Amino acid sequence: MCDWQKESGFSLVELMVVIGITAILLSIGTLNFSSWQRKSQIERQAREMLADFNSARSESIFRKKRHSIVLNSTATGYVFKRYSSENENRTTGGSVLFTKTSSYQYAKEAGASAADQIFQFDILGFNATPADLDTIRINPVDSGAAFDCLVISASRTNIGKMEGGSCVQK
Repeated sequence: MCDWQKESGFSLVELMVVIGITAILLSIGTLNFSSWQRKSQIERQAREMLADFNSARSESIFRKKRHSIVLNSTATGYVFKRYSSENENRTTGGSVLFTKTSSYQYAKEAGASAADQIFQFDILGFNATPADLDTIRINPVDSGAAFDCLVISASRTNIGKMEGGSCVQK
């Protein structure tokens, strides 16, 4: 035998097979990571919105002033406001405490836009908006997130998951 036949190592074919298998595994891992990341962002967004609604209620009671959460015109964020008097206009008045933007769009339970929707809390912490029960969902609904919607009633706000066209509260 020649000296070059006795040397051990990888053949070009073996090396190409290993590179191919690695590429396939990386592409599957990337797809799973993207899906996981989207689910995590939707859940985080729902948790933050729930905390802000609860904060608006408690601030209204504590400070004895009306507070509101106003969804923006593109339904991709909201403004948290405090009002100095009962006479102050709820759409144009109020001082902005903070503004949040989100990666995903908000919609109503049936899928209609939630743009420019106002949730106002009186000095007792009750939701003073005309509807008794509102549901805000975070699109896309079929993301696989553990929770992706909020049910806002007169006296409390619950987090839930969209199932069969309605928000099942957790």
